[in-house]
Amino acid sequence: MTRATIILLPLLIGCPGPGDTDSAPPVDSIPDDSSSDDTGDSGRPTDPLAIEPDDPRLRYTGRWNFTDRSAPSAGWQGSSVALRFEGTDLWVTMDAGNHDEAFRVVIDGDQLGSQRLVTSGLSYLALAEDLEPGEHSVELIKETYFGIDLEIWGFGLAGEDLLDPPEPAPRRMEFYGDSNLAGSSLMSERNQGGVETDGSHFTYAGVVARAFGADYHNISVSGETLQGMTSLYDRQSWYDSEPTWDHAEHPADVVVMNLGANDIYGASEPTIRGRYETMLDLLRAAQPDAHIVVYNGWGWAYDEPADYTAEVVDAYGDPNVSVATFPWVFEQWHGCEYDHGGMARVLIAHLEEVLGWEAEEPALMSGFGADGGLANGGFEQVAPFGGYGWRYLDDAGVERVVDSTGAYEGDAYLRLSDGASTHQPNPARDGDRVTVGLWLRGAADGDSATVTIDFRDQAMWTTPLDSHSETIELGSDWSFHELEATAPSGGRAVFHTRLTITAESGTVELDGLEMRTE
Repeated sequence: MTRATIILLPLLIGCPGPGDTDSAPPVDSIPDDSSSDDTGDSGRPTDPLAIEPDDPRLRYTGRWNFTDRSAPSAGWQGSSVALRFEGTDLWVTMDAGNHDEAFRVVIDGDQLGSQRLVTSGLSYLALAEDLEPGEHSVELIKETYFGIDLEIWGFGLAGEDLLDPPEPAPRRMEFYGDSNLAGSSLMSERNQGGVETDGSHFTYAGVVARAFGADYHNISVSGETLQGMTSLYDRQSWYDSEPTWDHAEHPADVVVMNLGANDIYGASEPTIRGRYETMLDLLRAAQPDAHIVVYNGWGWAYDEPADYTAEVVDAYGDPNVSVATFPWVFEQWHGCEYDHGGMARVLIAHLEEVLGWEAEEPALMSGFGADGGLANGGFEQVAPFGGYGWRYLDDAGVERVVDSTGAYEGDAYLRLSDGASTHQPNPARDGDRVTVGLWLRGAADGDSATVTIDFRDQAMWTTPLDSHSETIELGSDWSFHELEATAPSGGRAVFHTRLTITAESGTVELDGLEMRTE
């Protein structure tokens, strides 16, 4: 199959104003600005098979508004439309709204090979081109929520016909969160937000739902609090209080609430506890049969809600409400794709335990070390956006090299130059003994690396409680090195260890890193 391309093509027709869906033309009535060949200069065939947006063979998921069935609209991230067809090319006519929005196109279920596009206003987009003749599926997903609602005006197909819709999912999930779950800076390891780096498809909401074969809603807003979500949880669109969403018509099996991180700025613990109870009351009324999970991270700030959410849930007394926590090991930044791969696995394990569900292993890599170890110590795995589970304050001088002949093991290793460093945090506790083994080499004899193991308390950006460093002189051949350090006891509790490798002089290459925590 030829890889599909995504092309943004301007329309030479007047754009309607917000809500002016009556002027939306069907696909086959768009003025023909093509030349005399089969597809025209615009890339659009002169006579595509028109598919109206209310065709029952289209499958919409998420919070869609069908008041005007000629232009269904959606505001929340994660909302999608999917179709199956026999053909080679597919286009969509849509109004993305008044702000740049990100979208993802998944062809034939290839999640990791999916492509992103950013657009605004009225556009005619090529979603798939030059596919092998035969049956295919395409899903178009709204990844961001910045502007007014997306409107779908129709599809054009080069092929035989539209097929029966994709099978409905056997389960439904709802997620409520703030910027982390909304996917802020999801594709940036340095917390750089904006439409080019934000997205929701590979947040843990999407990863967990797909692992369990579920449809899902992602009702998350940057900066949101428990208090703020009380007026958003039942909205059909994030920016407008009307119409509200009919939960009774869309019962969920699981509801996940990942809120409270922003409430600590200005609210006391008793107030936050009360807000959790209020939000639980609202979610329980909306979804009386769902299992509700209060999901929070620990290790990013002192006196954070994860310290007492278990007590809140116990006091609430609903046997169909549980609590789970994940380690916040992305340094008070937002999680990027591989961090969400880690958060997803924590939540998957929790739901498998409390509900007896069985999940497929997510294809998305995890940036969380497991059982006291490191994540991706051989640098073999890569998240869709290109990150590989190791952080750096500046990417200058940090390069993942794919070279099976040069790697100590596998196909990849990491190169540090010009004083660059990389690090990975993982959970730790008082008195833990941490042993790190790694393979190092220099570009030339005499190059050196500094390896540091430090321990930090609950607020990750504080000064380390304790630190152990060794500077190692290297040759040009791979050599194995091992370091040990013991977490302190007493004072503030240890929450994290951070392993840092720095090119002290020259160029340093590293591979085959392992960490044991006892």
